[in-house]
Amino acid sequence: MIQMANNVTQVKEAGTVFITHTVLPWNGKVYEKRTCLQPIYYLNRLNTCLLSMGEFLNDKQLITGDNRQLMFLRNKLPVLTYQPHVVGSTTFWLNSTIESVQSLSAKTGMVYAADYSIWHQYMGYSGDDILWKLPEMVKGAPKLITIPTAKKPCEACAKGKMPSRSFPPSVSRAMKPFQIVHSDLKDIIKRSFNGYHYVLTILDDFTSDAWLFNLKKKSDTIIHAQQFVAYAKNQHNASIGTWRFDSGTEFLNDAFKTMLCNNGILSETSVPYQHQQNGHAE
Repeated sequence: MIQMANNVTQVKEAGTVFITHTVLPWNGKVYEKRTCLQPIYYLNRLNTCLLSMGEFLNDKQLITGDNRQLMFLRNKLPVLTYQPHVVGSTTFWLNSTIESVQSLSAKTGMVYAADYSIWHQYMGYSGDDILWKLPEMVKGAPKLITIPTAKKPCEACAKGKMPSRSFPPSVSRAMKPFQIVHSDLKDIIKRSFNGYHYVLTILDDFTSDAWLFNLKKKSDTIIHAQQFVAYAKNQHNASIGTWRFDSGTEFLNDAFKTMLCNNGILSETSVPYQHQQNGHAE
């Protein structure tokens, strides 16, 4: 929210603007300068670019001048020069041009934007402490990134920091062995000596017994699944009722679905990113 002269206005966006303007020292040579202004706020229904004198004063700049010219100084050096359209007017104007990205790139060879929101995204939504150290650690990074005290909420950061509610203990359980089995495919961090790269886990919901199968390829999942169905029938005289797994492609493919249908096995898939639904197999 921004306090205007007559009301409070909602800020829609905030960013950085580069302007090219003329500096008119009192007793010096007129020259052209390029200045970065930030933060710049976008307000609805405002068709005039306004500069806040209070913001410049908070930036430890000094103001000097008269009814013909106002000059902002930093470290006793002129930064911006304002003049009225008519002598005696109380509205002072900055004779400047807002630079586009294309023109700025053509003049400087690069776009140097020390904008907090831009660099926050460039660095993978890093924290403020990382941005403080950025000039020391990264060659070519801006020397000064102003970290605002009142920041617009970052949607990506807010979603990333949202904790999920704890899942309540499950009260449902299979009533007999092999009525429900859970499966998952795990990566082996380092390929084994025999070339195995994956581990297929199968867990019985009733007994909590588990079986592990080493796989060289994900496509081998269907082979071991068929072997497990035969093992349950021949060794335990049991048929698998429901096979529960995540949405991995090793399970959600035509071959695996056909195998389940041919053996009369129902399938259940857990909700994405909610591993608790797949029980101890995860």
